Amino acid sequence: MTKQVALETKLDSAAVDKLRTILLAEQGDDITLDGSGVQQIGGMCLELLMSVRHLWGAAGHDVTIENPSEQMLDDLGRFGLTAEDFQGRPA
Repeated sequence: MTKQVALETKLDSAAVDKLRTILLAEQGDDITLDGSGVQQIGGMCLELLMSVRHLWGAAGHDVTIENPSEQMLDDLGRFGLTAEDFQGRPA
């Protein structure tokens, strides 16, 4: 079963603990992250999302970003990533 998680507007260092708690509650399920409202994503939250994607993938589950906002796409680009980097399981 795929769980839907709406990401917060501001994913900065102050949001890391809350995001971690939300994601860990969905451990063992595929997760679709709705990025439509994201207006800022910082390095710590991005690192958390990438770690979760890797760990979930190793356990046979998907972590996917859908509907990324333009700002989220821009912020991912600053880190050399795209929304497509969060599609399917990591290699």
